[in-house]
Amino acid sequence: EMFDLKKNQNTTLKKSTFGHFLEKGETVCAYNALKMITIYFDRKLYPLVLGTIDNSIGRALQSVPRDLHRSYLETIKRICEAHIFVPTVYNEIKYLEQIQKIVFTGPKTRVLVLHTTDRCNLRCRYCFIEGNIPVCYTRKDMNESVAKAAIDKFLNVIVNKEHPKNPSVVFYGGEPFLNWKVIDYSLRYLEEKQKTGIYPTIDKIVITNGTKLTPSIAGELKKHKVMVSVSIDGPQHVNDLNRVFRSGKGTFSTIMKGIKNLKLAGIKPTVSCVLSKESMPYLEETIRWLLSDLGVRALGFNHVSIVPNQSVYDPDYESQFGDSLIKAQEIIQAEYQDVYERRMNHKINNFLDRNILRADCTGCGEQMSVSPDGQIGICQGYMGSRKTFTHSVFDSEFNPAESPVFVEWSMRSPLSMSQCYDCVALATCGGGCPRNADFLSGSIWDKDLAFCHFAKKAQEWMIWKKLQSQGK
Repeated sequence: EMFDLKKNQNTTLKKSTFGHFLEKGETVCAYNALKMITIYFDRKLYPLVLGTIDNSIGRALQSVPRDLHRSYLETIKRICEAHIFVPTVYNEIKYLEQIQKIVFTGPKTRVLVLHTTDRCNLRCRYCFIEGNIPVCYTRKDMNESVAKAAIDKFLNVIVNKEHPKNPSVVFYGGEPFLNWKVIDYSLRYLEEKQKTGIYPTIDKIVITNGTKLTPSIAGELKKHKVMVSVSIDGPQHVNDLNRVFRSGKGTFSTIMKGIKNLKLAGIKPTVSCVLSKESMPYLEETIRWLLSDLGVRALGFNHVSIVPNQSVYDPDYESQFGDSLIKAQEIIQAEYQDVYERRMNHKINNFLDRNILRADCTGCGEQMSVSPDGQIGICQGYMGSRKTFTHSVFDSEFNPAESPVFVEWSMRSPLSMSQCYDCVALATCGGGCPRNADFLSGSIWDKDLAFCHFAKKAQEWMIWKKLQSQGK
C-alpha cells in the first residue's frame, strides 16, 4: 500500500505484532514476518526509526538531524507500507483472521502413506517409530485386500479435486520391502486405475533403508516409475554409528549394494540423512561424500525426533542442528547449485516467493496414513499407540474431510497458534512436528520447541542472504 507521509504525520504509530528488527554489521532489517517483506536500512537511522514507536512521524522528526530527514522519511514510509509500523488503532490480528479464513479450509488429502509392514530388519538407535512401539505390540504385514481398500479409499478422496501438486502414494514401514508382494500388487493395481483416465496422475514413492533392494525389485520400480528415497547417514564410519542391523552390525555396505542396483536399473535415488549428535561433527565430510562421491542431487536432512524414554528434548542439540543445516546450505549454494535439500530449499522458495508455509508436516491436513491392518490415521509416529488412527479402510463412510481428528490437525499451524504470532519465522516455519509437541507437552497445539531453533535460525539466515544476493 502507498503510505501518505503528509496525511499521516500526526498519526500515532506502533510496531506491529508481526514487525521485527534484525541487526547485522552496519545494516538493520525491518521485517514483516506475516507478509515476508524486508526493508533494509543504515544502522545510523535505527535509533531514529525506533523513536517513531508510540509517537507520530511529525513529532519524531523533530529529533532527527536535518541531514537525515530525507533518508529517515523514506525509510519510515517503506516501513509503514510494509505494515511493520501501523496506527495504534489498527488491529493486525483481525487482518490475520482474514488470512486464516483463506488458508484453513479443512483437510485436503493428497498423500496416502501405506505401511506395508511394521517390521524392520534394522535397529537404528534413533528410530522414532521403533522407539515408540510398546513391548506387547504385535507386528503385522499388510495384505492385498487392505492395500486395495486403502487405495480405493484414497482415490475416492482425491478424484475430481484440484491439487497443488500430484497426489502421491508413499510405501513406508518398518522396512517396506520386507513385504514386496504387497508393494508389487499395489503398483500394478494403481497402474490399472490410472489407465481409466478418471484419476489425476499419482506419484509413487518408496522410503527404504536400502538393504532389500535386489536387481529384480529395482527393475520393477523403474518400470512403474517409482521414486525411491534411501536412508543413509553418510560414509561408512558415519552411517554405521547409528544405522545398524539387529545384530549391531553396520548397514553401510548392504545399503550401497541396494543403491548400486537402483542406479543400474536407471533410478537416481534421493537420500534421507539423519544428523544425530554423533554424526554432526562429520557434516562437511558427509555432504561432500553424498553429493560428490554418491552423486545425490536431492536429499533431506532430518533431526532425531523426540521419543519418550529414548530421545529427550535437548536444546543444545537442536541449536547445533539448525546451524548444521545452514552450513550445509552454504556449501550447497557455493559448490552444488543443482542440488535440492528439502528442509532449507522449501523454506527458501516460500520466503522468496512470499508464499505462506501453512504447515511443514503433511499430516496437517494433507496425509492419510494406513497401518498394516488397515487402520486409518494421520501420523506414523503413533503406530505403536495408534493415536490418531480412528477408522478403517473398510469403513465406507469415512471421509478425512469430515473427521474431527483430521480437521483438528489440518488447523494446526503457527498461523493459528497465538504463542507463535510474534515469531520472526511465523510465515516460513510451518510449525514443525505436531507429534513432537504432543510428546513434549501433551498437546499438538503447543510449540515443537525442537523445531523452533531451526526455524528461527533459518529465517534470519534467509533475510541476510537475500540482502547479500541483492549486492548490498
